Amino acid sequence: ENLKTVEPLHDGGKLLWQDRADDRSTIALCMCGVLNNGAVLSCPRRPSRGSQFQRRLSVNEPQSRHSVMWTEQWQTIGSPTEEAILQSCAEALGGPWRALQLRAEYSKAFEIPFNSENKWMLTVHKHIDAPATGIAYHMLLKGAPEMVLSFCTSLKETERLRIQSHQEQLMGKGLRVLCAAGRPLAAAEVRGGILEGTCARDATFPMDEFHFLGLFGLEDPPKAGVDKAVQDARAAGVDVIMITGDHPETARAIARRLGILPQQSLLGEEASATACRVLQGTDVDARQPPGEGCFADCPPEVQTWWRGAVLHTRVFARVSPIHKQVIVQAFQHFGQQGLGHVVAMTGDGVNDAPALKQADVGVAMNLRGTDVAKHAADIVLLDDNFQSIVHGIEQGRLTTDNLQKSIMYTLCSKLPQVVPAFMELAGVPLALNAVQVLLIDIGTDIWTAITYAAQPAEEALMQRRPRHPLVEKMVTKYTLLYSYCYMGVLQTTLCWIAFLTTPGVWDLMGKVRIDTPHDVHIHRQAMSAYYWTLLVGQVAAAISTTTKTQRVFGPGGYGLPNMLLNSFLVGEVLLGLAVLYWQPMQKAFGTAPVPTTRLAGITATALLVICGCDEARKAMVRRHDNQSK
Repeated sequence: ENLKTVEPLHDGGKLLWQDRADDRSTIALCMCGVLNNGAVLSCPRRPSRGSQFQRRLSVNEPQSRHSVMWTEQWQTIGSPTEEAILQSCAEALGGPWRALQLRAEYSKAFEIPFNSENKWMLTVHKHIDAPATGIAYHMLLKGAPEMVLSFCTSLKETERLRIQSHQEQLMGKGLRVLCAAGRPLAAAEVRGGILEGTCARDATFPMDEFHFLGLFGLEDPPKAGVDKAVQDARAAGVDVIMITGDHPETARAIARRLGILPQQSLLGEEASATACRVLQGTDVDARQPPGEGCFADCPPEVQTWWRGAVLHTRVFARVSPIHKQVIVQAFQHFGQQGLGHVVAMTGDGVNDAPALKQADVGVAMNLRGTDVAKHAADIVLLDDNFQSIVHGIEQGRLTTDNLQKSIMYTLCSKLPQVVPAFMELAGVPLALNAVQVLLIDIGTDIWTAITYAAQPAEEALMQRRPRHPLVEKMVTKYTLLYSYCYMGVLQTTLCWIAFLTTPGVWDLMGKVRIDTPHDVHIHRQAMSAYYWTLLVGQVAAAISTTTKTQRVFGPGGYGLPNMLLNSFLVGEVLLGLAVLYWQPMQKAFGTAPVPTTRLAGITATALLVICGCDEARKAMVRRHDNQSK
């Protein structure tokens, strides 16, 4: 969070700009911001007015812009929300030194810290002049407006409506709104003379008749580039859901700013779908599953509601920690038409741990994350930036994509390797011997396949729909069809054409033994033509499988950016030439020289046919995808 701005303060029906506290009501509100605050303020010495800036806080209203000097000696330590309120209110009261004086004068006698159930924080302070005033304590309350206002029982309905109107104005700007209230507390009102309690029900002092002090509007501006990252995630088929403890109107405004929610209802969208785009924790409370995420035991109407929520809701506001876990479970159960979504959950607090553990991928924040959240998560985001999650998705897709391409390439050569063994049973001379098969597999294919790890992404990688691991495995039927029935058939056909067009090879058909020097030379030359065609076919397959849909050659083509792959392809060709024309290699692998003109013809034909066919296939796929969109 980056809470560095406190916007207008509402007090007694008037809209005030936080500049300098010059009336009693504003002083009371700012004192609440200083005293009812969990942030620590440290200032070893009083700074001079000419000291160096470290932080600059300002309100958004240009006419009342006010700057604040915070030196390295003046520091606040706490949550970003508490720090923002403390710094702004301290400056309005005269500076950090005055804030320290107030904290010393109004010592804290009791506190009920903020929690997700109460949604407020209470502090009870004892003033140094308490005996003279007759008031033993001052109670200060700060928290969610709807909760704090419920304790302001003396408010008239007109005043309450006016406060809610200003509250909605602030929330409409995407501001997080907190309400402040105060109340004097006499010693006689404390039961048993001891301040105790964890909520309004068990407190040993009255929790009513509070006086409304004002509203704090705090801006939590998204980091630069988050809106673009949300758009990229949506283009990649990833639904971004906001789960927050903020008020629904604040959450709605922020979600629209980030593009999580549309600026207006979509044309033709049903009213029910629009209505459930933003839901509250109270909606979830009424539809909790009976067991731990056991939605199958829920009544049919509850299951229907959750299906609609998973399909349409993009913002869950005013939620508790248990709500987060239930929401994650709902997406895992009802998503993908009952198959279940793959859910990644981000969080930083202790209360986020159950949801982080429940999610398929728990992502904890590093900079502001608690140790509990980090231990519960699968991934710790070092820079706390949502853009890094999208980049991680892209890198994960690239890794999967390259692994699939490597598998596709490796399997392409298997059909032309195995067919010669079966053809030999039909009386055709062996077209590829065992050592040549090993040379293709171990000497060339395995190393080329490894280089796919360095393959850059295709331009449309993040426009593809996500791969669901329960539906689409790493090796799919399309992978096998491509390798065996498409690329394998092309290679096999070209190899046999090269083998059967070798001069004199037809004279060897049906011979039980090939033992004369002339026949052996023709047989080896035919095998060399088959081997070389397969080698060139694998080079063409390597070039073709670098992309699935993007063209390799021509305008907007992918090209050959993987220099590691290119180097191995060159090495493959040089090894193949050595096998054909270097005598020691000829003896080892049973090859013979192929005339250079014939070798050039085989090379050109194999490259043009395989690469050309695959470029045509990719063009048809792109055309089909464009028509589908």
